[in-house]
Amino acid sequence: MNTFIGFSLVVGIGSTLVLDLWGLILFRLKGMTPTDWGSVGRWLLGLRQGKWVVTQGDNRPPSVVEKVSGWSFHYLVGIAYAVIVVIGWGMPFIHTPTFPPLFLVGIVLSSIAGLTLFMPAMGAGFCGRKIPHQAKAILMMLIAHTIFALGQYGFALLYAST
Repeated sequence: MNTFIGFSLVVGIGSTLVLDLWGLILFRLKGMTPTDWGSVGRWLLGLRQGKWVVTQGDNRPPSVVEKVSGWSFHYLVGIAYAVIVVIGWGMPFIHTPTFPPLFLVGIVLSSIAGLTLFMPAMGAGFCGRKIPHQAKAILMMLIAHTIFALGQYGFALLYAST
């Protein structure tokens, strides 16, 4: 069980960190605003009150609790995707990781979740239909999740080599 937990933490946290570094690079080089995890925290905390979608007119800066909630959720989701890989492909995957399962989880599953759950929850509509430049947003999501999957693979290989 310790191997399962260790793998999930290393791969989940490591690949999410790679994704965040990618966002930072895009911000520095292209001025692209990264995901506002404080708003995600606001959405999460609003779920307790039955608010399934973030209110778009709410321009208050996120509170510390909202920021911590959003960032924690972000990393927990990364860990959950690592858990899904091990559950789906079994414990031997930890010792001999291959890219196809990480492609399916890190790119396909995470992009579908982003487009059909996350975007609507953040007020962007199903597959971002309510935002300008929808196609660009989807493309950027696919690129980011490819970076995430490559991070998963790199950290899976690193964990397997220890």
